[in-house]
Amino acid sequence: MERRSKVIIIVVCVIAAIGIFAYSQYTSATHLSISILESKIIQRNDNNSLYNMTLQFQNPSLLPINVGQTDFVISINGENLGTGTLQALVIPPIGKISSQAPFTADNTILHKYDKSNNVPNVKLTGTSKYGISIISVNVPFTYYPTEQEAREFIHGS
Repeated sequence: MERRSKVIIIVVCVIAAIGIFAYSQYTSATHLSISILESKIIQRNDNNSLYNMTLQFQNPSLLPINVGQTDFVISINGENLGTGTLQALVIPPIGKISSQAPFTADNTILHKYDKSNNVPNVKLTGTSKYGISIISVNVPFTYYPTEQEAREFIHGS
C-alpha cells in the first residue's frame, strides 16, 4: 500500500509541474509583443499587391515560446485589406526574433489611402498556435502599428 501511495504522489506532482509549465507558457504567449520592422511591395498587379513584411516578436518570458503557423489579417479603418501567413518559429527566452511574412493586399482598399496624408487606423489581427508541452493552444492577438509603421506599410517603403 505504501508503494502505491508514493506512485500516486509522484504522478500528481508530475501533472502539477506540467500544468504550471503550460500555464506559464500560455501567460508568456499572451504577453508577446509584435512589431512591423519593414514592409516592401515586391509585386503589384491590377488587383493585388504582394508585400514582404518583416515582423519582430519579443518574448518577455524566461522560457522559449514555440509559435506555430500563424494566419493574420490586416485591416484599414475596419476594411479587410488582406491576409498573410507566418511560418512556425521559436522565440528564445527574453529575446527577439524577426520573421518574413508575405502578405497580399487588395489594391482597391489600398488605393483609398495611398495618396492621403491622413494616417488611417491600421490593425493586424490573427491567431497564433502555440505548442505547450504536449498540447497546442490558439492565442488571438491584435497589434496596432505606430503612425510611422502604418504610413510605411501603406506606401510600401
